[in-house]
Amino acid sequence: MAPPEQIPGELLNRIARFGRLYLLDTVTSTNDFAFSLADKKEPAIVVAQKQTKGRGRFRRHWFADENSLTFSLLLFPAINSSAPDFSTAAITQIAGLALCQAVETLFITNPAQSLPKPMLRWPNDVLLEGKKVAGILCEQRNQALVIGVGVNVNQPTIPENLPDATSLFLVYHQLTDRMTLLENFLTNLFSLLKKVTQDRKVIWDEVRSRSAILHHRVEIKTLLRRYVGTVIDIDDAGRIILRTDSGKLTLFSAGQVRQLR
Repeated sequence: MAPPEQIPGELLNRIARFGRLYLLDTVTSTNDFAFSLADKKEPAIVVAQKQTKGRGRFRRHWFADENSLTFSLLLFPAINSSAPDFSTAAITQIAGLALCQAVETLFITNPAQSLPKPMLRWPNDVLLEGKKVAGILCEQRNQALVIGVGVNVNQPTIPENLPDATSLFLVYHQLTDRMTLLENFLTNLFSLLKKVTQDRKVIWDEVRSRSAILHHRVEIKTLLRRYVGTVIDIDDAGRIILRTDSGKLTLFSAGQVRQLR
């Protein structure tokens, strides 16, 4: 990302409409920094050039370099059992959809174009051509919700130890302004969060249409055991419904998924 003085002021102002903006050179974790701001009780956007302890689910190391967009959004939504659309699992899916839309806004301007469309791999990945281009880590502490996002943007190559990863540049062959991508994401996310309270069916139908695993046979690993079956639905709380090979229907709000060929 360019230094603040090189980012157009108008762009910074548009981003700051969604929360107080923090631009950091180095931070341990944008999610942790965002949570440190929770006492201020105001939305915030934390963008970092480098994370020293960035993490994904199960505290896995989060790959990022100078060509990535890594940020966290601090919100204070009404998260409770009576509002399934605002559970962390649901917001992860909605944030993934917002990122898919943001990418398409930049690259797929004509529906007739035969360019790869971003897809969602439950529970928290965005895929391009079957490879991971972005990950989302949604965490809640008390009334504070943090949505952490990492996107491989302008990488010309991906480390050999990450064969299932890609970048926007490798797929679309164009350099991307990362702050413009951030603005597009925030615009889409806040629009979706408003729409889901008005017409949840439209939003969740689009999440389902983006799913890379819906109606596919998968393996799901939880902390306790392994399941194999076919994903038959994604509900309005962001959970998947799996029909196991034994015929049992099982509901998952988290887990590690691998599509079976």
